[in-house]
Amino acid sequence: MFKPALIVTGLALAGLVLPASAAPNAQLVNSVQQRMNVLGFRDVDVSQLTSHQIVALHLKLQGPSNSGIRKKQDIRAILRWDGRERNHSVDKTN
Repeated sequence: MFKPALIVTGLALAGLVLPASAAPNAQLVNSVQQRMNVLGFRDVDVSQLTSHQIVALHLKLQGPSNSGIRKKQDIRAILRWDGRERNHSVDKTN
């Protein structure tokens, strides 16, 4: 009965399980901040964003550093996220 709990506790103590709210590493935050600055979003403090937003920005900012209107619109949309977007899923079973 307690075996699954002991396994999870053991893995957590061994550092193999990260909490769901683990912050992104500093290198990722700095990388996203630099790319945001290049695109004209200097007023955005990336370290204050949610992990979900930072990862989404990282993925959106991959590739050539162009200043396309669509890319900037997508970045603005990500910056407006407030957590409710996590409730939407492609998987319609939930």
